[in-house]
Parts: sequence; C-alpha cells; structure tokens
Amino acid sequence: MGESCSTRLSRVLFRIGQILIAMGFVCYVVAMVTTYWVERPAIDYAAQKINPNETIVTRNYGIFRACRQSASRSSNGRTRGNCGSLSANLNFIDSVTTVYIQFVMVLACILYIVGISMEVVQFLPIQKFRNFLAQNRVVELFCAIAAVLVLKGMVIFAGEIRSKAERVPGQEDEQTGWSFIVAMIGLVQCVFGVVLTTMFRELPIRHSGEKGGSWLRS
Repeated sequence: MGESCSTRLSRVLFRIGQILIAMGFVCYVVAMVTTYWVERPAIDYAAQKINPNETIVTRNYGIFRACRQSASRSSNGRTRGNCGSLSANLNFIDSVTTVYIQFVMVLACILYIVGISMEVVQFLPIQKFRNFLAQNRVVELFCAIAAVLVLKGMVIFAGEIRSKAERVPGQEDEQTGWSFIVAMIGLVQCVFGVVLTTMFRELPIRHSGEKGGSWLRS
C-alpha cells in the first residue's frame, strides 16, 4: 500500500512539473512579445522644454520593441505613442548588445519548444524512442538550457540596456514593468518544473525495456 501511495505521489509531482514547464513557457512568450519590461512616467513637454519632434521620449520598452510618448494626450491623460524597434525608439543603447540579447531570447524560446515537443512526442507508440528520451533526460536538458539562457538575457538586459539607456528629465523614476515580472515568474516555474520532472520521471527498466517515457501516456 505504501509503495502504491508513493508511486501515485510521484506521478502527481511529475505532472505538476510538466504543468510548471508549460506555464513557464507561456509566461516567457507573453513577456517576450510585450513592451512592458520597463515603464517610464509620462512627462510634460512644455514644462521640460522638450521638442518631441527632435527628442526621443520612450514611455515603455521590452526585448524587441519600444513605445514613444507622443505629444498628444487622450481625454483621460494617457499618452498615445508609436511603437517600433528597440534600437530606433530608445536612445544610447549598444546595437550589438541588443541583437545578442534578442538572439539569446529567441534561442531560449526555440529550446523550450523543442523540449515541450519531445514531451508530447512520447505519445507516439515507439517504445525505444520513448525510452531514449526518458533515459537521457532530453526534455529536462532542453528546458534547463532554455532557462539558463532566459536568465542570462534578463541579467544582460538589466545591466546593459535598462541601466544605460538615456532618460529625459522627468523620467528618473522608471519602474520595472509587468512583462519583466511575468518573465521572472515563468523562469521560476520552469526551474521548479525541471527539478520535479528530473526527480520523478519514470525511467525505462534496462533489462526489459518495458517502461519509460512520460506520464502523459497514462
């Protein structure tokens, strides 16, 4: 009875690990495609004596895109600006560093997709293939590398883009945006998911090869 409960608990924890990896990937994609990694306060052009046609005033930005504050304001006081590439809408950033961060983030996304796809592939009725994926921790390997790349990209983003990007007077009090927070949540979820799947994945029995693969095949 104890062994049965232990097996059942292992299956539950393994499924939780799979769910965490999937949720982490979703959070990461949402964060990557949005422009709220950093948010800056809106300024009064007249009070700061800034010509919006001559000076780039960035309102918020992310990994790939940045949004400017325009000279017009809606009735509720919110600014309406145009969004475009990060390098064209954010002053004083190293274009090489920007491209490198974007490359790292895209590579992490690809690795996530490959890892999750390998988990789903274990549905296939090919026993040797399932055993190979499980025994060699293929899913965990891809997702772990992806998590490391995401962390690396976030650290470089904070150190080389956020800290060095130019701010106009009145924007000193910039804040971390919700996109960055979502990326952090996704990273934590993925790390815990990889730990759980590594600990509780069912491995193949070497002498018979009857087991192996994912609990998705239950």
